[in-house]
Amino acid sequence: MAFINLQVSMTDLPSADELVMEPMAAVYEREVKIQQLIIWLPLLMVSFVPFLLGQFIFLLLIPVVMLMLATIISRLVIRKSQVKGVALREFDIAYQSGLFWRKTVIVAFNRVQHVEVSSGPLQRKFGLATVKFFTAGGSSVDLSIDGLTAERAEQVRAFIATKIDDSATQ
Repeated sequence: MAFINLQVSMTDLPSADELVMEPMAAVYEREVKIQQLIIWLPLLMVSFVPFLLGQFIFLLLIPVVMLMLATIISRLVIRKSQVKGVALREFDIAYQSGLFWRKTVIVAFNRVQHVEVSSGPLQRKFGLATVKFFTAGGSSVDLSIDGLTAERAEQVRAFIATKIDDSATQ
């Protein structure tokens, strides 16, 4: 049998722009805001300690700078959560993320070994969950999609589980 490896024209490839990404759940942005509050509020409170102990006015710059950092970083993290998207297709799932450096990860179902749905305490409070994909040849999570409602995450897991079963029986 002869080896055949036909060349594919770059103009025949599908356009990445044709992929329509669904945004994350609307409540996901609220969860991200609460996460930022949990991170920054204690840091801001601690930043006042040098001023309170030293009683020097220039030490007030520490909490002011910390507040500016908290505001800038929190806005970037919130904006980053708004640009995430997911697209489920017949043979694969695509996930787009990144604020400055956009990244699109596509995982083919025939490579998926295991799909897991998990949720932390804050995610459960907002009814959210994370879907984790483990592919062949890897021992860690290859794709993790957070920001889905718990119901949607379970639907995605069940859909992909059937696709995995179908490809295993063929």
